[in-house]
Amino acid sequence: MHRSQYVRRKGISILLMAMFIVAVFYNGRQWEAAARLDFLWRLQAQQEVEDMRELREHNECLLHNILPVHVAQHFLERSKNDEELYSQSYEEVGVMFASIAGFNEYFEQKEIKHEGVDCLRLLNEIIAGFDELLEESYFHCVEKIKTIGSCYMAASGLAPNKQGSVDEWNHLSELVLFALAMQEVLKEINKNSPQNFQLRIGIAHGPVVAGVIGATKPQYDIWGSTVNLASRMDSAGVSGRIQVPEATQMVLAEWGFVLELRGEIFIKGVSECQGNVRTYFISTMRSKRANIGTDGRPGGRTAGRMTLAEVVFGLVQARHKERMRESNGNFTLTPSKLLC
Repeated sequence: MHRSQYVRRKGISILLMAMFIVAVFYNGRQWEAAARLDFLWRLQAQQEVEDMRELREHNECLLHNILPVHVAQHFLERSKNDEELYSQSYEEVGVMFASIAGFNEYFEQKEIKHEGVDCLRLLNEIIAGFDELLEESYFHCVEKIKTIGSCYMAASGLAPNKQGSVDEWNHLSELVLFALAMQEVLKEINKNSPQNFQLRIGIAHGPVVAGVIGATKPQYDIWGSTVNLASRMDSAGVSGRIQVPEATQMVLAEWGFVLELRGEIFIKGVSECQGNVRTYFISTMRSKRANIGTDGRPGGRTAGRMTLAEVVFGLVQARHKERMRESNGNFTLTPSKLLC
């Protein structure tokens, strides 16, 4: 009996030990599965957070491409329930309209030959070239408003924090330099095109009202008599020239630009009440005061008989080459090497 009890106890002990080992093994497997699942959940959560961050950055980038920086920041910081219309009044703004003279007729001819797509590719290349200029630090005060067909609309002085500064019309000189650089960009594109397009540009300055219209497709735009006058300066202008009214001429002359009197012309919407408007053409030749320094503003050394537009475009090209070389890791140009 003692022997049988001993065998039975030993068997029970072995069975309990085996059950304990199985329980520990099963519990370990459960912990391992839970740890793996927790790790996968954490990894998935991190990936979702990263995707959300990238999506937010992408949406902000798109918003900044559609709206000016300060306007985009306004919409990003406001509450979800705030649906108030955005608007801002400015007293000192420069407005520019630049039309590609003869492009509409060129498109109609191409469309008859079923070559309208090629014409749109050329227009896209031109507009993209203008847009690339805005990435330069020389034109940080210039803001693209929109394109209307083959007409490019831009403005300067739309930053609320810079209104009323000491150099109140410095942004207007940048807008003129931007227009001159646009002419040089178009000349470069004409070298690879059978057409010889020219820009007809009109510039005016004064008060405007800026705002965002639309909910699903917001559009930033500006309104006012200054915008209408700049548009008329373009439509009543001459191909290859930049036309400004007398008030704008007085401001630009103080900044060292050379202007030529065109005369008094009829301007629709203005001449009916105020009579003919005296207008001026901005000369592309440099005066002693209208030189361009390395910062893209009037002032600096003379450069022979180079035109003002060529100097501006040369600085932009030099800056572009410098960025290309820096991205390739070759060497960095010092600012002194950018002097003209």
